[in-house]
Amino acid sequence: MPPTTRRSMLAAMAATPLAVPYSVRAQSWPQRDIRIVVPFPPGGTTDVVARLLAETMRRDLGRAVIVENWPGAGSTVGAARFVRDGNDQHSLFLSQIASHGIAPALYPTIQYRPVADFRAVALFVTVPNVWVASVRRAVPRDIRAFLADARANPDKYSFASAGNGTSTHLTGELIKLQTGARILHVPYRGAGPGMTAVIAGEVDTFIDNLPTALPQIRAGTVIPLAVTTRERVPDLPDVPALAELGAEFGLDGFETVAWFGLHAHAETPAGVAEAMNRAVNLALADEGLRRALAERGTVPRGGSAADYAALVERELARWARVVREANVKAE
Repeated sequence: MPPTTRRSMLAAMAATPLAVPYSVRAQSWPQRDIRIVVPFPPGGTTDVVARLLAETMRRDLGRAVIVENWPGAGSTVGAARFVRDGNDQHSLFLSQIASHGIAPALYPTIQYRPVADFRAVALFVTVPNVWVASVRRAVPRDIRAFLADARANPDKYSFASAGNGTSTHLTGELIKLQTGARILHVPYRGAGPGMTAVIAGEVDTFIDNLPTALPQIRAGTVIPLAVTTRERVPDLPDVPALAELGAEFGLDGFETVAWFGLHAHAETPAGVAEAMNRAVNLALADEGLRRALAERGTVPRGGSAADYAALVERELARWARVVREANVKAE
C-alpha cells in the first residue's frame, strides 16, 4: 500500500468524531495495552511474525502490544484458554489453519467452538506450501510424471509430513483424493525431522511450508516438485503450481496454504471489532512490515472481518471432508 494511503488511514483514525455515546468505546479503542495470544512456543515463524505485527501496531496506536505464548496440543490449548479467559476487548488471538480450520474435525472434544466462541477480525498472512523430493531416491522430477506414475503404481512412492493431522499431512491427503494417486503417508514429529528424512532418502517426498523448505531447496539437498498455491511463487518462479495440472489431474484451481489471522472474543462489540480491523489493516499498510513478512516467506494479507470469517467457514468445511474421507486420525 502506498505511503500516502497509510497517511490517510492514520489521519482518518485520528479525526473520527467521538460524539455518539455508543461509539465512544469503539472509536477511542484501544483504551489500554493490547495482548496478542500466540498458541505456539516462542521463536518459531508464527511467533516472529506476531511480534513484527505487535511492534507496528504499538507505533501506530501509541499503546504497548504484548505477545503472550500459550502453546500446547497444536494450538488448541491456547484457543480454549482464550475463550475461558472471557472478553476484555483488548485481547486478540492469533488464529490459524490448525486451531480454526483442522482441529474441530480432528479433535471432536476440543473445548472451544471456532466460530461461535470467536469474532473474526482480519486475515494476517498466508504461507505457501511446497512439495519436495529426495535427491537420493528415484523420483520423477516432473510433477506430471510423478503423479501419473503414482496413479499407475499405488503406494510406490511415499510422502512425509510434520505429523498426523497437520496441515501438510492433510494437504497431501487432499492431493491424493483429487488426483486419484495413492501415495504412502509417513508422519514425523515436526517439520525438522520430516525434512531430515527426505534429505537422507528415508522417504521419497515431503510437503512443507515454503519458508522452512527454501534453504534446503537453495542448497540443492531436495528437489522442488510443485507449490500448492494457485499460481507460482516469486521465490521459485520455475516451479509449477499444482493448479497448472488442471482437469487431467483434478487440480483445477487447486490451492492450499497455511493461514494466520486475528480473532477477538465472540462478545466483542461490533464497533470495537471494526477498530481492531482498522488497526490490523493499518499495520499491514506499513511497507517495513510487509517487507519483513515477505522476507520470512509469508504473504501479507489484511482485508475485511467478513472475508476472514468466510475463509474460516470454507476451511472448516474443506478439512472436515478431508479428515472424514481420508480417515485421518490424530496422533
